[in-house]
Amino acid sequence: MNWAQYQADLMRIWPEIILTVTVLLALTVDLLLRGRDTQVTGWITLLGIGFVLYYVCKDYALADGTRVFGLLVIDQFAMFFKLLLAGGLFVVLLLSVLFRGLERDGVGEYYCVISAAVLGAFFLVSTDHLLMMFLALETMSISSYVLAGFLKREKRGAEAAMKYLVFGVLSSGTMLYGFSLLYGYSGSLHLPAIGEAIHQHLLVADGQGLGTEGIGVAVALMMVLAGFGYKIAAFPFHFWSPDVYEGAPTPVTTFLAVVSKAASFGMLLRFFGSVLVVDGEITPVLGQLVALLAALSMTFGNIAAMLQENSKRLLAYSSVAHSGYLLMGVAAMLTPGGSENSQLNGGQAVAFYLAAYAIMNLGAFGVVLYLSNRFGVESIDQYKGLGWKAPIAGATMTVFLLSLTGIPPTVGFIGKWYLFLPVIDKGMIWLAVIAGINSMISLFYYFRIIKAMFLKPEEEAIPSPRLGAHALGIVTLLAFLGLLTIYFGLSFGSLSELILEI
Repeated sequence: MNWAQYQADLMRIWPEIILTVTVLLALTVDLLLRGRDTQVTGWITLLGIGFVLYYVCKDYALADGTRVFGLLVIDQFAMFFKLLLAGGLFVVLLLSVLFRGLERDGVGEYYCVISAAVLGAFFLVSTDHLLMMFLALETMSISSYVLAGFLKREKRGAEAAMKYLVFGVLSSGTMLYGFSLLYGYSGSLHLPAIGEAIHQHLLVADGQGLGTEGIGVAVALMMVLAGFGYKIAAFPFHFWSPDVYEGAPTPVTTFLAVVSKAASFGMLLRFFGSVLVVDGEITPVLGQLVALLAALSMTFGNIAAMLQENSKRLLAYSSVAHSGYLLMGVAAMLTPGGSENSQLNGGQAVAFYLAAYAIMNLGAFGVVLYLSNRFGVESIDQYKGLGWKAPIAGATMTVFLLSLTGIPPTVGFIGKWYLFLPVIDKGMIWLAVIAGINSMISLFYYFRIIKAMFLKPEEEAIPSPRLGAHALGIVTLLAFLGLLTIYFGLSFGSLSELILEI
């Protein structure tokens, strides 16, 4: 590679370069301040992420599929997920700056670690190279393990981080072994070349499945799917999520539920979209298995959420259920058949729902953080009457929960509608019926929170001090996210057009 080409490639990854500088700057500032003022480190990191968002938006229309350093692909798919990840991180950082727990413990290096996690996520959604994919995934994962146990005085946080680490290493090893098998069968680390090898050489003559020599490929793909299942917290690979969501600081829980999940689904779509969909032809290996995982995830997640009393554990099992909804779109993407007139294909439906899920889940966890900051509560039973004492938090929480259920006129309804369309188009009516039933089940436990907040008198609410700057900042953010939830539910055309380009 000559110097001119090297410079041209560097210009294509300005967001990653700025994010790297932000990571180093956050670490340096924290060392100079010796952890005495985490607010300064937080605001500097927020400024850096603001520049990242600017360059992602600036370069969005220029993404034309150019390869960078032979490892990255700068296309509309990558830019959409970078926009989603950077926007999610920006909101999480705002919540982090306003979260009293981090301020009290004086852990300024937190901002360095969480930015490093998103740096790994940026590379993760941009690469089509197995080695780069694994390195980016581990960058994000190791940072997430550290974040989960950041509050060192919290025993439950340390326990959750250890569980997350142990099971994460196991899932990464499983995925890596699957990668090695795919490399052995195809002789390449690039996803398109692996897809060509599977499609041309390992299919049986009638094109309906893998032949005898392709059984190893099927095993490899299932091992990779198991690794992905852990990262997205899908059943039966979800067992780490309730403990980690409950034990981690609330901003970290928000990051894992939104930003990390979005990055993992971006990786999943990139991988299977390249390996099992070649020139529009689908290799029918995993479609039905993914559909089964979707049905099990949404059913288990919703039933388990009904039994929870802690709001963060409830939202953890809700996240498992939403992984199931998202896997519906992946199943449609990997299943042959259907018409060509579907409004969005399975992958695009997943991308739309991820954007919707990010808005409503950032808001829901923001309300949990606000109530924890102001009232010191996390249990649903302790929420009684708080809707009257904190009306903006109560009203926005109602909007977010209605959206998570999929009730119009919220963006969650549009997102689920777009997921149902390709599933029905591919003839998986049974999966659509299960998803519909699960949406009705979710209404029960989401409305437990609304019931506690509004159907109890204000006199029963826990007393609280006056609103401070922290609380006012979170309330403003919640109101903005609530408006976005309604706005994109009523005017979703611009978001749909953005999705259609990827």
